[in-house]
Amino acid sequence: MAEATTDAFLSGQGFPVDPNQIEAELTRLWGPAAERAGGPELESPNVTRIVLSNLVVEAGPKCPESLEATLDTVAERHPSRAIVLKRTDQPGRKVEAEIAALCHLPSADRPQVCSERIILRAGPDAVDLLPGAVRPLLEANLPFVLWWTEDPRATESLFRDLAGECSRLILDLPDPLAEPEAIRIGLDPSTNPFARDTAWFGITRWRELVAQFFDCRDPLAMLSKLASVEVSAIVPGEPRTPRIAAWLVAWLAGQLGWTPVDRLEAGPGRLEATFRSPAGEVKVAIHAAGSKDAGAAQILGVNLATRGDDTYHLARPEPGSPRVRVNVSSPSACALPRIVLSPELLAPDRVTAALESARLDPPFARALPHALWLLGAGPLPR
Repeated sequence: MAEATTDAFLSGQGFPVDPNQIEAELTRLWGPAAERAGGPELESPNVTRIVLSNLVVEAGPKCPESLEATLDTVAERHPSRAIVLKRTDQPGRKVEAEIAALCHLPSADRPQVCSERIILRAGPDAVDLLPGAVRPLLEANLPFVLWWTEDPRATESLFRDLAGECSRLILDLPDPLAEPEAIRIGLDPSTNPFARDTAWFGITRWRELVAQFFDCRDPLAMLSKLASVEVSAIVPGEPRTPRIAAWLVAWLAGQLGWTPVDRLEAGPGRLEATFRSPAGEVKVAIHAAGSKDAGAAQILGVNLATRGDDTYHLARPEPGSPRVRVNVSSPSACALPRIVLSPELLAPDRVTAALESARLDPPFARALPHALWLLGAGPLPR
């Protein structure tokens, strides 16, 4: 086998390497012309190597094909030492390794900005060896982030081993196909108190749009009058309640101190629930339509109504549109309809937001039990 060259390495070509020689081979391939961010300045660096975190990515046999493209985009926005765990069907108790650089050019007059990707492959008989293979590769004094993309129950021992040690856990399961029990296990704070669901970051823009309705002199008085919440969505495939819609309702419930009362799955993609607020009952309805053309679960509209007959409407004219139409019927707010630009956050945006958000997120913590209840996952274990 021909020896790997620095130029080929920096071009993104992957090279197999002995797992015990990963660090030595990386040092050789980066070469003396690679400047390390925070390290000594070089006169003529060819590349600048930046590592903001250790990003361990679980990529099992059923992970989406788009994961690699998402990882490339995330690495450009948040350069990290990416350690990708690929489960294969290869026999034997061995772990195979491959290394490559991830580079991009920030501007024409600056050297390439690069990080690195280490791929560890293991078959069914070697999955238990992966934690031991990962730990020596973690850069000291940098966060250890675990990005998990499949049902954690498939390899629960591996999941709990790594999740219990990481400083941040990103659960990135398909929406709405992930089973509620998988969500409950993946977000269990007793395993890792800093876990986040990527679907949570999908409601960022909708949270902003809903919050604007109550940017008034006495927002708590207005919020206490909420009597109903209706969320419409579209999902790929057959109708099913998407997590992104459940998270939006759960956010309101957590922030406003609602108590779950009753939930009913009224049909495919139709969920009805009742909460009790300090001022009375709040009716919730989530309606999701299925579409073979939908690339991902998306919220299409949000309708809020108060006990005083005030109504607030948000609606996308069509799936994927960056526009949202705003209609308000309330004596205390501007009633003129308007269009705002508020594009959906795509997969790389959500993962990047999960990487860069605060580890402590009180709104998420308050929303979590409500989201699990709405999805039918039951309460968190005590």
